[in-house]
Amino acid sequence: MKENEKYFQTNLRRWNELVAINARSKFYDLDGFKSGKSSLFPIESEEIGNVDGKSLLHLQCHFGMDTLSFARFGAKVTGVDFSDEAIQLARKLSEELKIPAKFIKANIYDIPTFLNEKFDIVFTSNGAICWLPDLYKWAEIIDYCLKPGGTFYITDNHPFGNLIDEKHMDAFQVGYDYFRDGKPYFFDGDDGAYVDSNVKLQNYATYDWFHPLGEIINSLLKTNFELDFFHEFPFSFFQIHPDMKQREDRYWEFQTLKHSVPMIFSIKAHKKEV
Repeated sequence: MKENEKYFQTNLRRWNELVAINARSKFYDLDGFKSGKSSLFPIESEEIGNVDGKSLLHLQCHFGMDTLSFARFGAKVTGVDFSDEAIQLARKLSEELKIPAKFIKANIYDIPTFLNEKFDIVFTSNGAICWLPDLYKWAEIIDYCLKPGGTFYITDNHPFGNLIDEKHMDAFQVGYDYFRDGKPYFFDGDDGAYVDSNVKLQNYATYDWFHPLGEIINSLLKTNFELDFFHEFPFSFFQIHPDMKQREDRYWEFQTLKHSVPMIFSIKAHKKEV
């Protein structure tokens, strides 16, 4: 991972700056969360199922709202994120709201250095894996963290939906490569924070990895997992295109696009018993 350190440090500067912006935003609705609302999206809650009494590890947890939502449902939770600002706020929320949780600052590729515990569930979601250069190593980390028979669950941007040129207003147009051979995209346009384009950032450069669907699934299958299901959905957890409108369930869907296209996916898998 040393060859990717430049990319990680660039992304870390941006994510550290975003923590305070996101915490104030309508999109994250921190006040609503503090009042008792769950930050989990409906699909996540439904598909991952009952977590009461189970140990759960949340990878790339940002400032911990989803992690703490699982704790409210009875899980014993641990969250990991590479942003020190995010982990600091997550710990503050845990203490303020009196929700037991452990939060660890670490790049997830370094988890074996920081964590020996094995979990019933490993969870990740919503804009997470695009920050990871190597999904096969990612799958190995998940395998390392799970008990035999344990559950892994992910929902995230669908690789097909990621192809959409978000600046092309009138129709679906491909704006990115589907196959990148492991090379990241470098973005350096100051388009503002993703929760509010009017908020301009000092650290706006990022490196993103667009992973094909085959890479996502095969990374799990080639490690130590069996798939329980793979699902696709024609709506998004975020306004990825100007033509999208938010529904009452918080998901975003196209208004004028003639045909449905996959925008998010979910995978549930279990670690093979030895």
